[in-house]
Amino acid sequence: MREILFRAKRIDNGEWVEGYYLKTTLGKDIEPSDVIFVPFKINRSGQWGWIKVLPETLCQFTGMVDKNGRRIWENDIIKHEISDTIGVVKWYQEDYVGWCVDDIVIGEQQFTDEMWNECEVIGNVFGNPELMKGDQSCTDL
Repeated sequence: MREILFRAKRIDNGEWVEGYYLKTTLGKDIEPSDVIFVPFKINRSGQWGWIKVLPETLCQFTGMVDKNGRRIWENDIIKHEISDTIGVVKWYQEDYVGWCVDDIVIGEQQFTDEMWNECEVIGNVFGNPELMKGDQSCTDL
């Protein structure tokens, strides 16, 4: 079964958190908050907890892992080991529907399953925007 997971940066400390996304009103809040429910134990019955997140950092899990077994998320920056393609993972919905790589040179391109398996996550657009400025010398990462 496919995992439908999200990650985003926490409002309180900026660290990444993974879990299940929901926009909801919490407690005495009047305005809805963006939250991620995470499976951590807050009592003996193992209830779920929630963490408020920055909505602009919300990323969906693609269901794929890179060549090192690391999860590939929307907005990750990947490098394809054979073609040296460097690009941002994003959702594409035009001639086909699915995940694509927005390459800094070529633009949006669809990857085969084999190509995803030959990729390595080298950063993300939030923590490493300099990787997408056209400098392809990422060997020191």
